[in-house]
Amino acid sequence: MSASLHSVMIADAALVVSIDEQMLALQWEQLKHDESYHKDIVILPLAARLKHMALHNAKYTAHFLSAVHVGDSKLFEKTLLDAFVISLASANALNQNLGVAVTKAVGDAASLKEAGALLAKRLPRDGSDCLWLPRTFAEHNGKFAKACESLDHIEDDVPFKKWMKEANCSLFKVILAEASAQKIDLLPLYRSRMREIEAKSIFDNKYCSGAGGEA
Repeated sequence: MSASLHSVMIADAALVVSIDEQMLALQWEQLKHDESYHKDIVILPLAARLKHMALHNAKYTAHFLSAVHVGDSKLFEKTLLDAFVISLASANALNQNLGVAVTKAVGDAASLKEAGALLAKRLPRDGSDCLWLPRTFAEHNGKFAKACESLDHIEDDVPFKKWMKEANCSLFKVILAEASAQKIDLLPLYRSRMREIEAKSIFDNKYCSGAGGEA
């Protein structure tokens, strides 16, 4: 992502009011990042791209379980952040406004942190159950994967996109709720993670200077 685009995104985030607008700005930021730094995935056929997202989530389920098993809070936080990123990318692939979905669940929250706090109270989350997150995450991603599988088979009367959107929305809400419960502020970590990924590209200096940042 170009430095100028990044600055605009941060400025925009301070100006918007509704969670819908905040989420659209964040999803746009993710879209521009993916178009520049993950062209190998962006050019895939849509069905293949969505299966790629389901595979990411399957990997994260294993990482959550490993983190809980050994008590690795850093791995847990990194995995939660990566799952947040994939949920944004999945929403973009599905043309899904996650802000609308979150608003339906919690009302007019002022921020993602506030939405997460409300979701932590409203979802059936048991703070004493260390496996709640990996188990719930696996359940919702299983539904996402089922929709991908059904699409491969062209099964009769299966609303593939509806199922995918519902599953991704559920995953996103679980991520927000867990981040709130664990006192993890996702947005600054998200931007730090994006910059870490972007810096690995041999063309990063070109994107940052604005040459090709909109490609």
